[in-house]
Amino acid sequence: MFDFSQQRYPKTWKEMSVDYRLMFVYHGSMMALMMMGQGLLSLRQEILVTAMLVTVLASISMRHRAHSNWRWPGVSGKDVFYAIGTAVVIVFFLYSVTTPFSPTMPQIFPWYSAGAGIGIFGILSSLKLVYLSEAEFLLHCRTIDQYGQEIPLLSELPEPKLTEARWQKVTRGTYSVFFILLWIAGVLSFYVRGSAFKNGSPVPTATQTQPLTDHRNTVYVTPAEKQRIDLLQMVSWVGFPSLILGGFFLHFIVGVKLFPNAPTLAEYLRKKHPLT
Repeated sequence: MFDFSQQRYPKTWKEMSVDYRLMFVYHGSMMALMMMGQGLLSLRQEILVTAMLVTVLASISMRHRAHSNWRWPGVSGKDVFYAIGTAVVIVFFLYSVTTPFSPTMPQIFPWYSAGAGIGIFGILSSLKLVYLSEAEFLLHCRTIDQYGQEIPLLSELPEPKLTEARWQKVTRGTYSVFFILLWIAGVLSFYVRGSAFKNGSPVPTATQTQPLTDHRNTVYVTPAEKQRIDLLQMVSWVGFPSLILGGFFLHFIVGVKLFPNAPTLAEYLRKKHPLT
């Protein structure tokens, strides 16, 4: 969302890079492992299976890189900033779930592994170690000519960068900031509620007087805790629908490119009725 014009977003499975496909394989395997973990596998067995799967997938990725003669293009300070930001976000998100759902639970561990896998892929993508599309991956590969010299191996002509007005960039950046802030509020709401419920009293006390119900189980928390929970939940319940509706309006009607693979109304009309 921040810098989509600099990336190639695959639209089909065929356009995806090998690494991106392997990430989907890993994620699907974790979901399958989570279903199998309902009393069938122990935590140790799940960790062993996950480690073996990561080893196999990493081996496939490295073999593909060696065969394609891939070369790391290096990174800028902006790329490192995004990588650090992604790491902070994924740690913050996973930690917020530890209160109600411990990662040591066999039925939950694969979910944490899946989330960590997505986060690690995002970090590696920011550092230009993995790519979303195979076309972008091949742009950083080399081949040897008949004279023993390396020449670029271009899968296709570089796509022209999207030209945007400054107000469109500012609008998209502002929308992104609001999205991140709202996402943080949502995660905090989940964490605060889980922590309050875990530390709540099964009966009312002098300080814990407010009821808090979760899956038909009720505990009592302090008025301050209940107030924080209600405020964060209200922000999430009102904010997310408003942000989604606002995002569709900005993208499709106003023409601010928020969703890379989706055309704006103007782009759709130009494609449907091209100038002759």
